[in-house]
Amino acid sequence: MGGKSIGDNIHIEIEVLDQILSIDKKIKRGTIVEFNEEIGRFKTDQKKFLSNLQITIIEKDVLFNDLGSISSRIKIDTDITKPQQLIYEVKVNETRSILGRVWGKSIAIFKVILEAMVIETIQYVPSNDNGWLMVRIEETKSIESIPSYLKVRIDDMKNKREYFTILEGIHRGKSASVKLGENESTQFTSNIQHESVVYATYSISKKQFTLKRKKYKAVDYPNAQWNKGLYDIEIPDVPHKGGLNYNIKKATTWFRIGHMGDKYLHTGQMSLGCITITENNRWVEIYNALIKARKNDYMSVGVIEVID
Repeated sequence: MGGKSIGDNIHIEIEVLDQILSIDKKIKRGTIVEFNEEIGRFKTDQKKFLSNLQITIIEKDVLFNDLGSISSRIKIDTDITKPQQLIYEVKVNETRSILGRVWGKSIAIFKVILEAMVIETIQYVPSNDNGWLMVRIEETKSIESIPSYLKVRIDDMKNKREYFTILEGIHRGKSASVKLGENESTQFTSNIQHESVVYATYSISKKQFTLKRKKYKAVDYPNAQWNKGLYDIEIPDVPHKGGLNYNIKKATTWFRIGHMGDKYLHTGQMSLGCITITENNRWVEIYNALIKARKNDYMSVGVIEVID
């Protein structure tokens, strides 16, 4: 606050697109006060975000309230990801009047600095030790697990929850939510780059799985033989409890082979119809190669060819 002193009991209101931030604070002349408060989150698909802005400042007194306000514009370049500062100046005139007698000519000048941050609404589930994030599906209120690196679109933040739309996998198109993290931070990340579709092979006779020129020992089920041919490898669907038998990271993450039935690619020691990687200590290699890969069909990470 600059100019002359009119009092230090200050009320500030900032309005953007019907979102209002109200703050009451003691502010002395010549001081700088920072507020870590969010006015709101606004969506745009334009290169520039433009909006009207109203700032009102009131010095509250027992008898008199001195008021100043401005109407202005917000202009934000959405190509800039660094914080953008917007500076406004509001003058508050001291007004004193009793029974027609007017006095008080002090003018306080408030410099209001707003900070805007452009956030990409397309986000991804971050990686963790178990490979899953538990969320609430809004339509059914059921608790489900979605895999690391799944793509989502952030829709809203309210009541300490983050609301989003799932963009791929078995829950594609569903609205969901998750609790905000520490300091009400997002649970998601934008620092992910999906990779191109991967191709693998499985030899029935050799019991050998090959991915990116690396060969892995595997086993299938003699009473449920695979048919030779090409199959899609799906984005992981749900955590599989069978993986809990092995003290291995990501062991509950199984990749379904084909889009129907119960045949999966996973780690373990036996098979009831799946392709089971028996070199358990190498499972994370396979997981890392598959989990971020995408076939551009919203459902698959790659293709496996089953050969003789």
